[in-house]
Amino acid sequence: METDMKSFKGNRVKESKLKLQLLMTGFLSCCLLIIPLIVNAQETTITGTVTYNPFLNECFQVVPCFDAVNQTRDEDWIPPTAAVNIAVQGTDTVVKTDRDGNYEVTVPSPDASLMFMFIGHNRIEVPIDGRTVVDVKLTPTPLPVIDRILGYIMPKIHAGEYPDIDELAEKAEVNRETARDMLWLVIGNRPMMQNYPDEYIPDYRFENSD
Repeated sequence: METDMKSFKGNRVKESKLKLQLLMTGFLSCCLLIIPLIVNAQETTITGTVTYNPFLNECFQVVPCFDAVNQTRDEDWIPPTAAVNIAVQGTDTVVKTDRDGNYEVTVPSPDASLMFMFIGHNRIEVPIDGRTVVDVKLTPTPLPVIDRILGYIMPKIHAGEYPDIDELAEKAEVNRETARDMLWLVIGNRPMMQNYPDEYIPDYRFENSD
């Protein structure tokens, strides 16, 4: 009788442990299913169109004439002649516009920001603020700024050297991103990637282009 009682208690303990294991397994399985849903629920797909106005280039040759931007016509804004790089701030995600200036990118949350980069134009950081469509108009980098940068770049390039981006930006009194864009224009993308491998180098070529 005593042996049967011990066997009975032992079986009850085993059953209890088995039920607990099944409950824990079920709970963990639910977590694995729910967590991706929560993460994906935060992700947002953003679309939009990027345009620029070639008529503003002359205006911006002297000073940044932002007042002129408000006086332009909608039909004056056209797709850029090269790809615009669009980076999701705080991530490694970078996409390009197509030949019509359109883009699509997935961001981790509605509070993310996008950085728009186009050679010869000011970089623009745009908060998404819960939107799903973000259209952007680019304004040119003033010509005197470009001239200052090229004044420091060209002698070193002719001497077979590549200027340091930080030193170049400091001398030209611009931010390193503007200096980097000008380096891309003069040097090209491949040499820049070879000389600055640890940082993101914009590529303004359209997809499927040489």
